[in-house]
Amino acid sequence: MGIGIQGGSVAGIRGQGAMDRRWRHWQRLGGAALVALVVAAALELLPWKLLERLEWQVYDQRVRLDQIGTQDPALKIIDIDERSLQALGQWPWPRTLLAELIETLFEEHDAALLGVDVVFAEPETALWQRHWEQLREQYPVLEEASLPDDGDQRLAEVLAGYPVVLGYYFQSDTSAQALSSSGALPEPLDLAEAPPLPLPEPGRFTGNLEVLQQAAMGGGFFDNPRVDADGVYRRMPMLQRWQDEVYPALPLAMLLTLLGQPQVSLVVAEGAGQPQLEALDVGGFEIPVDGRGAALVPWYGPRGHFDYVSAVDVLEGEMAPGELAGTTLILGASAPGLMDLRATPVGAVFPGPEIHLNLLAGMLHQSFMADPPWVAGAELVALVGLGALMVVLYPLLGAPWLMALSVVLVALSLGGNWWAWQQGLVLPLAGLLVLLVVQLLWHLSANLLRSHWQKQWVAARFGQYVPPALVEDMVDSDEDFGLAGEERELTVLFSDIRDFTAFAESLTPRELTEVMNRLLTPLTAAIHLHGGTIDKYMGDAVMAFWGAPLRDPDHAEHALHGAWAMREALEAVNRELHAEGKPPLSMGLGLNSGEMSVGNMGSRFRMAYTVMGDNVNLGSRLEALTKTYGVAVIVSESVVARAPAWIFRRLDRVRVKGRKAPLWIYEPLGLAAVVSGPRQQWVGAYEAAVECYQQGDFSDAEAAFRALPDDDPVTQLYLARLAELRRQPPSEWDGVWRHLDK
Repeated sequence: MGIGIQGGSVAGIRGQGAMDRRWRHWQRLGGAALVALVVAAALELLPWKLLERLEWQVYDQRVRLDQIGTQDPALKIIDIDERSLQALGQWPWPRTLLAELIETLFEEHDAALLGVDVVFAEPETALWQRHWEQLREQYPVLEEASLPDDGDQRLAEVLAGYPVVLGYYFQSDTSAQALSSSGALPEPLDLAEAPPLPLPEPGRFTGNLEVLQQAAMGGGFFDNPRVDADGVYRRMPMLQRWQDEVYPALPLAMLLTLLGQPQVSLVVAEGAGQPQLEALDVGGFEIPVDGRGAALVPWYGPRGHFDYVSAVDVLEGEMAPGELAGTTLILGASAPGLMDLRATPVGAVFPGPEIHLNLLAGMLHQSFMADPPWVAGAELVALVGLGALMVVLYPLLGAPWLMALSVVLVALSLGGNWWAWQQGLVLPLAGLLVLLVVQLLWHLSANLLRSHWQKQWVAARFGQYVPPALVEDMVDSDEDFGLAGEERELTVLFSDIRDFTAFAESLTPRELTEVMNRLLTPLTAAIHLHGGTIDKYMGDAVMAFWGAPLRDPDHAEHALHGAWAMREALEAVNRELHAEGKPPLSMGLGLNSGEMSVGNMGSRFRMAYTVMGDNVNLGSRLEALTKTYGVAVIVSESVVARAPAWIFRRLDRVRVKGRKAPLWIYEPLGLAAVVSGPRQQWVGAYEAAVECYQQGDFSDAEAAFRALPDDDPVTQLYLARLAELRRQPPSEWDGVWRHLDK
């Protein structure tokens, strides 16, 4: 018997290599499942919003790292700020005041174009009526006063004389409680023929008074139905459809006015058999949009990047005449009380007018970022390709290489994405990063679990045969403990209790079992204590080896210590037997070092982790010779060569059965550090006698052996042998004694 590695009746356990292959198979299946989940999330097939929100955060970070930064003094904001409200009164201002403001901008300061980021949805008389009633309640003295004059007509006259584009807004609310549309819309967009596209289709609108809208040069909406779910303005639709007509956003309407109202062409590409909108062509100016007609806002800088001009400074003459000559302006509010502040990637509080000015600047300078429809397909290919690479490669790597490769892949993903950003392309990144992170975590966790499972596997298979301390070392080692056979240099030990059969005949079966347990337990503990592996028990005999499954460069030294500990353990057992009136036991041990085959060997029905080979057989032969020479331990010359700290005496130069080459056999006497001086002198005298014997000088050899103490069985063996050699001198002498028995 050996280390029994039990298996199925057909195949059994194939070893650690097979275990690793099975584990990697399941590891790859788990990795493939994670790839499928990330791909499904990227394709929005799962109701998860985490990936989408991460993509927003990644986009915002890129925007903050790479704002356009260009200064354009021809683009400014006429700001309805807190200072203007304090000086001119709370909003809404009288229409005549607004008319004066617009007229001043064009007459005194030579502005080129004005976009109005407010809506005049109600007649001023209606507004005054409500406010007048409130004022009369507070100030009874106004009871007899008449309403102020209606300024709508005055404002309309001013609008008709200058290039002004008014703003309005659409709303998606179509519930029964929603108000109906009000005001007037400007002329729809002059759009070249194009296939029907999925543009936003609102449920109602709030426009300017018809008299004002007709007087203005154009109009554009300033609402944004494409605000992301986290409330951040990242893109804005350039087009919305109302009753089969298409209307432009305020910045686009201003661009059309600057260019003389050219026809707008849709740049449409075929994708998966469907038309996909990619851009708007406005008189040669191209605006990249997504499939629903929304453009990413080109952020030029944080709040205040564009010049703000306070409305009160314009009206009160704080600016030099002509200071705004040739400028394109947007009239809007930055005052917090007017509720036109938005969250953006470049600022949590960002005035709406400046968002529109960023869009207009992007149109004029052609500085848009594009995310055309094909990027979704590119993301899918990247996710599947990268996922396949990781599924195949990651299970083969340890933790350090996993980390290193993941860092490289993250760097390549970030670098490639940043390069595309610099080319004006917004490629998805969050999905790749999430895939890299979850794959890394999965495979690191799988490696940890595999390591834990391998440790349990090692402990389960070797724990009963290998000392616990060695099992712990095996568990912590990176060494492969596969059971496949291999050639390795080991030291093997055979032990046998002499005359045990006669001893056993004097005991009952129960007493014999009890004695065997008392005997084998301390012998096994002695082997384990010095790092040996139990190969098998053969009745009263024990076979063990050192140097496997964990490699041990000092296997011969440790085997000698183990043999010494076994002798001490037997002495302790004999003291117990003596106290019980039982005869003592004696034991012979044989040790040999050399190349041996170690591994899981046997049949498909039963396997054993054991050692085999000629050097193993020699160890058994040496144990058998202990009885012949009357010593407890015999070791081969290969053991002596590997244990320089020990003192040995040469027993004989022999040729054992099954081996042609002769070898020296030795008896270990102990560590040189503990062998006494007189004992070492005796060894010297003994070695001189053996040398005479080997040289064939039998007379001198006999004299030398007779000078030694007569209580040494080896000395007595040599004296008897020399007497025989003198009676029958050999015809040829090589000093080799032949042992024909096993």
